[in-house]
Amino acid sequence: MTEQDKAEIHLIKECLKGNKSACKKIYDLNSPWLYSLCLRYTNNKDQAKDFLQDSFIVIFNKLDTFKFEGSFKGWMRRVTVNTILSALRKNKISFDNSSSGLTEIELPDLELLQQIDFEELKRIINSLSPGRKMVFTAYVIDGFSHKEIAEMLGISEGTSKSQLFDAKKEIQKVLEKEWMIAKK
Repeated sequence: MTEQDKAEIHLIKECLKGNKSACKKIYDLNSPWLYSLCLRYTNNKDQAKDFLQDSFIVIFNKLDTFKFEGSFKGWMRRVTVNTILSALRKNKISFDNSSSGLTEIELPDLELLQQIDFEELKRIINSLSPGRKMVFTAYVIDGFSHKEIAEMLGISEGTSKSQLFDAKKEIQKVLEKEWMIAKK
């Protein structure tokens, strides 16, 4: 166990005892990367700040459920994503189930992918419909399984898979269109 792990465990235990400075330290250490996580699910900075605040309320209220098994950051990440997806689900995000027969799609040309910068890729992902964006982000970026996504969003695994397929297809079309324009 590293010194950093020991310090983290100490902070958690102090926070559980009601030590407000330990809670503030946990917040200060983790709010920047959790805010970035929140921004992946919304294009709105104010909404991302609300998600962050709501997530920390849940994190501190459920801190006693952390079992000191596995990563604390991983636990906070899961709590935050669940909080975000729960809030988005309450806003009645619709999921388009229009995909007919899922088949694997080919990824765009590697040369094309190498020419896309991070900001451009973020713009393309942010242009997806809310349902597709949530599933794509949860699956591709945050590494959740279709089963986990389905449970968090209250949808079927098939709908999660369909949303991911459609998101990939849509991203591929945008990339190919922009590639064709750039080649002219």
